Amino acid sequence: MNEPYVVRPVSEPIRGRACPPGSKSLTNRAMIVAALADGPSRLDNALDSRDTQVMIDSLRRLGIDMQHVPSEKRVSIRGCGGRIPARAAELWLENSGTSIRFLTSLCALGRGTYRLDGNKRMRQRPIGDLIEALRELGVEARCDLDNGCPPVTVRANGLPGGTTHFRNAVSSQFLSGLLMAAPCASGKVTIRIEGELVSRPYVDMTQGVMARFGATVDRPTDDCFLVHPQKYSPTHCIVEPDASAASYFFAAAAITGGEITVEGLSYHSLQGDIGFVEVLEQMGCRVDWGADYTTLQG
Repeated sequence: MNEPYVVRPVSEPIRGRACPPGSKSLTNRAMIVAALADGPSRLDNALDSRDTQVMIDSLRRLGIDMQHVPSEKRVSIRGCGGRIPARAAELWLENSGTSIRFLTSLCALGRGTYRLDGNKRMRQRPIGDLIEALRELGVEARCDLDNGCPPVTVRANGLPGGTTHFRNAVSSQFLSGLLMAAPCASGKVTIRIEGELVSRPYVDMTQGVMARFGATVDRPTDDCFLVHPQKYSPTHCIVEPDASAASYFFAAAAITGGEITVEGLSYHSLQGDIGFVEVLEQMGCRVDWGADYTTLQG
């Protein structure tokens, strides 16, 4: 039996500097975009977690040169210029929903057959709406068990472009995966949203990561995304600390009347959870928004 962990109430204001781990959402998006860039990129402060390890392993199986140094929180990636090197791959994604949703769209850029599968829980995760959206763009993709869930097989001959639709409640990860692949299509990709877009801040995050690698997304209307063929530029990207994890430190300072600085997180964060600091500011906390830090005083 594990020893109990004793938590003692604080008796004075909490003060200090916090360095939360890198954001998983940003790490996985940056790895996808860097893999599609035309040359070498480096990610610093990249999160090392089971989900990011699954992503790294899968990108390697697709022929992408990935160098991961967990002790230095660094991932070096030699991008493929939008052309997946492997002609065939079996990707085992465990229960990483982000990975299978992003990689299914990525595989559509290849020229070959790719199968994506995972554990028992993964086989219960719906992915049919993404498969249908890819089919509308001319991609031969299917759920192997015909139940709208993995395993998924993609028989790709490049992503031709065209117009597709997301209906019903739209997962931000479905849309994000297709957006990140779209610049590497041979023609313009138009994505129309006909249902409710869930977790819109994560779509904004995706567009922000794409912009850091030089790609743009046009929004002629609120429910339409337009992506022209373009190249991702390789870059050096410092992954922001996880804003959700940072919120606990900010809350502790607010409650105890202390002061906390989180390095690497600023007002211009790509993460929607930075809005928690704005809420605390409206409640009377003092906030110093630095270029690469945020300090909150309760």
